[in-house]
Amino acid sequence: MLRETYQILKASCTIFLTLILSTNYSIGQKLDQIGKDAPIKVTGGLSLNQTAYSAWGMEDRRDPYRYVLSGNLNFDVYGMSIPLSLSYSNQNFNYTQPFNQFSLTPSYKWLNSQIGYGNVSYSPYTLGGHTFFGVELSGSPSDRWDFGVMYGRLKKASIYDPDAPHSEASFRRMGFALKSEYRHKGGNIGFTLFRAKDDPSSYSADSIPEGLLPQENIATSIYAGQTLLENLTVQAEVGMSFLSSNTFSEAKGDRVNGMDWLFTERTSTSAYWAFNGGFTYNLLGWNLGASYERIGPEYRTLGSYYANNDLETGSVNISGQLFQSKVSVSANVGMQRDNLNGDNASDMSNFNLATNIAWVISKRVNANASYSNFRSFTVIRNQFEIINDSDPLMPLDTLNYTQLTDAGNLGLNWVVSQSKTVGQNISLNLNYQQTSNEQSDTTSVSPNSTFWNGALSWNWSNRPSNFRIGLSANASLNQTNSEAGNTSTIGPTISCSKGLFEKKLKLRSSISFNQSRANDEVQSMVYSWRLGASTTFNEVHSLNLSSVLLNREDVRNDKPPITELTVTLGYSYRFKGFKKRDKQN
Repeated sequence: MLRETYQILKASCTIFLTLILSTNYSIGQKLDQIGKDAPIKVTGGLSLNQTAYSAWGMEDRRDPYRYVLSGNLNFDVYGMSIPLSLSYSNQNFNYTQPFNQFSLTPSYKWLNSQIGYGNVSYSPYTLGGHTFFGVELSGSPSDRWDFGVMYGRLKKASIYDPDAPHSEASFRRMGFALKSEYRHKGGNIGFTLFRAKDDPSSYSADSIPEGLLPQENIATSIYAGQTLLENLTVQAEVGMSFLSSNTFSEAKGDRVNGMDWLFTERTSTSAYWAFNGGFTYNLLGWNLGASYERIGPEYRTLGSYYANNDLETGSVNISGQLFQSKVSVSANVGMQRDNLNGDNASDMSNFNLATNIAWVISKRVNANASYSNFRSFTVIRNQFEIINDSDPLMPLDTLNYTQLTDAGNLGLNWVVSQSKTVGQNISLNLNYQQTSNEQSDTTSVSPNSTFWNGALSWNWSNRPSNFRIGLSANASLNQTNSEAGNTSTIGPTISCSKGLFEKKLKLRSSISFNQSRANDEVQSMVYSWRLGASTTFNEVHSLNLSSVLLNREDVRNDKPPITELTVTLGYSYRFKGFKKRDKQN
């Protein structure tokens, strides 16, 4: 074991030195803080876990002995951040250095910057989280004005490799974006602008694969928000995107003079638009809100990897308090639909409702309840009936598919006693969920399914002796209309814990039993005993010992019982970092 540990440490040092000498870095430096912070910081930790396993009545499902050394370290040297993670076991060894792309993030007072690889999000309709290689500046010169501007490479040229299944050919794509926002009394207004264009010269003209076309895109959005009458706030954003799917296509003759450098409209240019808006209204402690968003069909921007489109969403919500703030109520109703222009072969619309009530019955008793309802409607049209239709006056057959989901939760908590020495509480939690699918409002595609789950627990603790004991009963029931019928599981659990040596050593144990039934016939019984101990010393060292003894009885098939024992011993070390020494007088 000592020899293996030495090999592990040797491999870790080798990897660390290799990373310092050969990998790219992520550097974040506050220029106005140089000389004020500690030059070297090490954070993270290392852990070693050893597991012994044995089974009776069955073949071992895992190795009888396994150890795993893992670590997550971050070395910060004069603002240069080098994260490292490693894992070594008797089965495999691997390490990762997550930031294999370098990024400088110097800042000076209110001005921030990203140099190298960066990621910013100005608007979901323009530049929304796309990684770039270039420069980005942002800041707040005053309390009322924010700005941001970026320029860089969004995608580098890549040649298609037929031997690589995930290979993708692409041109080099350059782009720039800017964002500006002005805040005034009770409101704000701002805009974003994004432009990107592929460079055909980054790919050899005689080797451009079929189907690869250079693209050009310009997108902009304007947003604003305002508080009216001191209790009404409204906000809205409009986005537009113009995208040319082929810059080799002919330019239109009605170009705007002097604007070709920004964007050239071509025969392959398409225009898309999106809008979102909403309001919140506060009256006598009640909040009423509504929101609406419409993203046009095929809306695209080269500043996002993925964008929702052909979608319309709306919601209304209300929240407030009753009976001197003892009862809190909230509700949300929303709808969503796609295929806005009716051009697709299928339509889908959703309706959902969610409510929540919290009731402070007394200082020691409180309850909460929630309910949610989800309805999904899908209409599928047979395209062959459209192709072969001979009578436009006859309605076409469609497949109407409906999915319904209802879920509810009820919780109750009672603090029986609460003093400096003794604490006691009882809690109850119930969950309910029902799902069903229907076709054409008459035919059941799949059977209904109803799931119930409940837990009742009692906990008692003595603070001076640091002793806790708990008793719980859990039950679940799954009802279906299928041949499987109804299945249920029920069983109790008793647990306790004790702190020793001024809480430096913690002992814990639990015993549980559960029985599974199908159509009122016992299927299996499971007994488990868990025992554990843990301690922490010098704030950075931790030891943990745990064991699980599990016994399963297959009553239905009259098989001999199966017993499994798992024992785990773990040690972890947490780096606190190096503190900067005080200057000597």
